[in-house]
Amino acid sequence: MAQGLRLAPPLLLFVLLCLSVLDGRGWADEQTALRVCLLEDNLPSASRRDNSGFDLETAKVVAEAMGRPLVPVWVKNDPQISEIEDSDLPLRRLSRNECDAILSVPGPDTVKDAPKLTVGAPYYGAAFELIGRDGSVPPSSLEALRDTPVAVQSQTIANFVLNARKAKTRTFFSVEAALAGLARGEAAAAFLWGPATGWYLHNHPELQLTIAAGYMPPAVVRWNEHVATRKSDTALRETIDKALAQLGASGMLQTLLARYGIP
Repeated sequence: MAQGLRLAPPLLLFVLLCLSVLDGRGWADEQTALRVCLLEDNLPSASRRDNSGFDLETAKVVAEAMGRPLVPVWVKNDPQISEIEDSDLPLRRLSRNECDAILSVPGPDTVKDAPKLTVGAPYYGAAFELIGRDGSVPPSSLEALRDTPVAVQSQTIANFVLNARKAKTRTFFSVEAALAGLARGEAAAAFLWGPATGWYLHNHPELQLTIAAGYMPPAVVRWNEHVATRKSDTALRETIDKALAQLGASGMLQTLLARYGIP
């Protein structure tokens, strides 16, 4: 006589049903989370140790506006890289679907060698800025530098631009060293990457340096910043762009920039 099927006790069936529902919910949450790639040691953009940074805070607000949980995907990086042309943005991770977006990407050219990626609408700008000592009048344009000794980080776009203009430069190997040289009087002004400079001055007011207020960076040293996504994620890209536009209109984006000293 064939054996009949054994039926699980009602309590066991109930437990199994609950577990399957919980597993399904966890899978759904993972699928709908906004995964953003962030460099671990890259202030003012992001810091894993401090759980802070402009990009991290912006991503949190964007995810909240989208009704999604944020999942930071942390990527190790070289903290000595501080200017645009030496960027180590984790574009390959985005291409491999290890995250959904990267913030503060300086223009479409940044992803030109990543055929699966594109960028959304610009949501803020960043540039090399002119810096002077408090109480002095910093130059308001590159033309006004003339014979003024200018502190600059070596091997940066700013360095190349000033050399092409035959400006008098004092080269340093980091933003911090250039600002210290300016504070000591080794130069009359500095021409440095704005986000890194603003963040450093925000944390070191004792240097008594200021970013020139009336300076308008020429196109060769300024970039619009975008969010990079995969080309196939059209709906996600449009939703992020909409959330960022709302942040800009509300003034929240400017508040976050000011919090990290980004000019």
